Amino acid sequence: MTISVRPVHHETDNQEFLRILRSNLPTLPHERRFDWLYRANPDGPAWSWFAFQDTPDRIVGVASVFRRMMWVGKELQMCGQVGDFGISAGYRSLGPALLLQRTTFGPVDQGKLAFCYDCPPHQAGMSTFRRLGMQPSCRVDRYALPLRVDGQARKRLGSASVLPAAVGNLLLRLHRFSTLRPRANGLEVSDRTGAFGKEFSQLDAAVKIANVIRGQRSAAHLNWRYREDPLQQYQVLTARRNGELIAFAVLFTTSEVVTVVDLFGMDLQETAVLLLTAIIERFQRSHQTVDAYLSEGSELICHFLRMRFRLRSEAAQIVVYAKPRSEVSGFLHGSPNWAFTQAEIRA
Repeated sequence: MTISVRPVHHETDNQEFLRILRSNLPTLPHERRFDWLYRANPDGPAWSWFAFQDTPDRIVGVASVFRRMMWVGKELQMCGQVGDFGISAGYRSLGPALLLQRTTFGPVDQGKLAFCYDCPPHQAGMSTFRRLGMQPSCRVDRYALPLRVDGQARKRLGSASVLPAAVGNLLLRLHRFSTLRPRANGLEVSDRTGAFGKEFSQLDAAVKIANVIRGQRSAAHLNWRYREDPLQQYQVLTARRNGELIAFAVLFTTSEVVTVVDLFGMDLQETAVLLLTAIIERFQRSHQTVDAYLSEGSELICHFLRMRFRLRSEAAQIVVYAKPRSEVSGFLHGSPNWAFTQAEIRA
């Protein structure tokens, strides 16, 4: 058995491409997200590759790299995120996975990307990287704040949960009361319902730190990510001072959980707490939990902990590939701070 790799030509290979995605990653609606994710990204189209056995039409695996503009220190660099990685049952040995993983490094070695990164969500996903001798550059963790106890009470007590849940909810609100902050003088939190404008690009460019790596948050990227997503709808809150955009938060909600997908801006000692206060006040009577995903070392962590969020679980390892002996490789070896939220780890 010989396993080889070839590029996917989406104009001619798309039906086979979608078929193997459906068979290996069945929880995602690939047809609905394909044009948006693979073609409409303002940073450019994705690269994809097939792994095949013996003949090019016997497809056994697939992987993609999605372009992503990143701030690498104070410089904007075109980078990439590995995603939609799947190997067919019967071929899930390390051999095909290693071949595909190495192939995703190609755009970096060719100088098209400064680096690429993957976000395996568990230790089993690290097996390929361990075989390649690669270690994670950082970890992203899930933090959570309980808003209500109704769900847990129903699971444990059934119909007898009403009174204990009411008492539990009251105690939670009292516990949070001391952390909620009134709006600071000159700062105003409001909903953003329309498109992201140039002020968001200006804010993105204003927040540059020499030793930090994070995704770009230009208006074009934010509109694509949060206004044009065919699968999900998002809520956006802004913090302004005298009308000037200072910070913003992006939220995704289910029936029980509010996820802070992103929280970004300046003066975070004030703005992060005010935005989180507004989120808690808005959802404390309707949702069970607020979740957030933060990389270790993120300056946001202290503000979430101040609001009584607690570390709950590991969400992803960030594994990075840069061309050996390149300038970016040297930067990465300097142990920069990865300022990642869910915005950076969700492909």
